[in-house]
Parts: sequence; structure tokens; C-alpha cells
Amino acid sequence: MTVPNILSSLRLILAFVIGYLLFANQKFPAIILIIVAWITDLLDGYLARKLNAISELGKILDPLADKLLVLLIVLSLLLNKTIATSTGIFVILRDVIILSAGLVVARRYKFVIPSNIVGKISAFLIGLCLFVILLLPSVSVKYYLEIIIDVVALTSLILYSFYYLRWINKLKTS
Repeated sequence: MTVPNILSSLRLILAFVIGYLLFANQKFPAIILIIVAWITDLLDGYLARKLNAISELGKILDPLADKLLVLLIVLSLLLNKTIATSTGIFVILRDVIILSAGLVVARRYKFVIPSNIVGKISAFLIGLCLFVILLLPSVSVKYYLEIIIDVVALTSLILYSFYYLRWINKLKTS
């Protein structure tokens, strides 16, 4: 276990705690733990590169922790009717499809497709919008942020599809 993998594992545990806190309407402690989770996300990537500790496990664990964190936040917000059903569905479908495709490629080709800038930017924007919704639950702010989330989720899913297809074609020919 490398330090970056330990940080990703911590984020996996935090995801469940945050999901529970949001479901129980304990927003303040959830917000604090979301910030801690984001810090672990930044640190694990930085340390993996800095310490040359990039591993196959880390390539799976890091995005899994990220996706699980977003999934549990979105599910909790859906169950509390904090976000629109359509927004929750877009985000959940996006993450489930991307994660499933990545696992299929990893299993079939014994290769983990690396994340790309589109995925990083879209995950950041979705996370930021959800975070602002938690901080500022105003109906008008929430409406516009949900539109941004919907557009980003759908656009990134389409772009990820092309990215994965390119990788699959490259793996088939090698």
C-alpha cells in the first residue's frame, strides 16, 4: 500500500460517512468532510507523481473513490430532495457508465485507461456545483447550477465515450 493508495482508501471511507451525514441532514459536518476528501484527492495525485508511486491499484482506487464519493453525495441529495431527479440521474448514469466501461476494458485488455483532462474538469465542475448547492440552497441558484451539472455530465459522457473508443481501438491493434 502506497501513501496515495492509503489516501484514496480514506476517501472511500469518507464517502460513506459523508453520504450518511447528508442523508441525516447534517450538512455542516458533511461539508467539512467533503473538503477533507477533496484535499486527499489532490494529495494522492500529487504524491503519486512526486514519489513515483503510481500503481495499477491506484489507477483503479482513485477514480473509484471519486465516483463513489459523488454517487453517495448525489444519492443523499436526491433522497432529501435537495437536487432535481433529472440532475441526479444524469450524474449517476455518467459515473456508472464511465466506471463500468473502465472496468470492462481493464478486465478484457488488462489495461487501465488513464483519466483525462475532460474527466478531471467535469468532475471538478460537478463537485463544485454540488458543493455550492449545499452551501447556498437558494432555489434560483440551485436551478442554474443543476443546468450546469446536467450539461457537464452529458457532455463529458459523450466525450468520454469517444476517448474510450479511441483507447479500445488502440488496444485492439497493439
